[in-house]
Amino acid sequence: MQKSGQKSIYRILTPILFLAGILFFTFLSRVVFSPLLVLMEEELHLSHTQSGGLFLLISIGFAPVMLGSGFVSQRLTHRGTILLSSITCGVAVLIIAFSRSLIGIQIGMVVLGMGSGLYFPSAMATMTRLVDPEHWGKAISLHEAGPTMGYVLAPIVAELGLAFTSWRGVLIIVGVGGLVMAATFALFGQGGRFAGEPPRLDNVGRIFYQPSFWVIAILMSLACGASVGVYAILPVYLISEQGLDQGFVNTLVGLSRVSGLVAVFLAGWLADRFGAKRVMGGIYTATAILTGLMGFGQKIILVTVVFLQPAVVAAFFPVGLLGLANVGPPRTRNVAVSLMIPFVYLFGAGLVPAGMGLMGEYYGFALGFLLMGGLLLVSLCLLLFLRDRPEPVPDFNG
Repeated sequence: MQKSGQKSIYRILTPILFLAGILFFTFLSRVVFSPLLVLMEEELHLSHTQSGGLFLLISIGFAPVMLGSGFVSQRLTHRGTILLSSITCGVAVLIIAFSRSLIGIQIGMVVLGMGSGLYFPSAMATMTRLVDPEHWGKAISLHEAGPTMGYVLAPIVAELGLAFTSWRGVLIIVGVGGLVMAATFALFGQGGRFAGEPPRLDNVGRIFYQPSFWVIAILMSLACGASVGVYAILPVYLISEQGLDQGFVNTLVGLSRVSGLVAVFLAGWLADRFGAKRVMGGIYTATAILTGLMGFGQKIILVTVVFLQPAVVAAFFPVGLLGLANVGPPRTRNVAVSLMIPFVYLFGAGLVPAGMGLMGEYYGFALGFLLMGGLLLVSLCLLLFLRDRPEPVPDFNG
């Protein structure tokens, strides 16, 4: 009989898949608005700036709740926090679907962000308790299939749903699906039956002391902008500025994310084998070039890049999270996540689409893609300060 410390990724496949399922629905709840955005603009009479600002509202709810998520998991355990996150996201999407005023939709967006903010610190703590360190890259890659599937299925769900219902009906389907997933996890999900660590001065000091924390925070923020931020505004760009058909765009954007499923698994395996730093460098360079190329209007180049860029940028996140898992001692892992991800998401999924909406309103979306690619290239120099292994930290007690 194997000792608990020798568990491999294969023995905990089912618990990781349950977490990936929860992540899929919490992520789908946020990204499904992208393929519906043009219809929402028309019904609610929104400008590009206003519609891009809806994603910023999700981030405003997301950031402070994730920062304080350790206090929630300390009382509810990580399992209870994951369950609460899933229920809150499902309910928030239903609030948005049934709201007839812009203010109701805006409140629903903030609540959706709050529910999403509870999830990730508890999920990371749960996964790294279930899996030995040598298998973290593979486990995180499997878990990251959830967001990739969200990207793939969001436009497909939207397009299929719009064939027989409105954009509000599509949101009802997504919201109910999230609640069903929460019930399934409550009945059959495993892991996470331990309390979280709240952020305290000594914990925060240990984490902030390490340069790797700040390097990963900046790199992940820009990568999030190239992934979630670009995805949020891409359909509006392709339809409004490039004149492509909505059905074609939703199909194109959905299919473009399929290759990301392979990329995240490959990235996790390579990171376990060669180290996170080397793999990050290659992924980041390719992401910068492809994101910048989205700013060129030639249809052949644009369609090709829309297919390639999502797969490359998706591969960055399991590697970045693997690097984050090495920041600080194991007991503060959920604290490290809760300190970093809010700012990553606020920038990448909030400020980037809001900024690109502003660009689209006054200068054209193409300039936003070019600026994003330039920022990614410049930030490559930060990899010089990143370490693959944990750095020694002082004792901040007392």
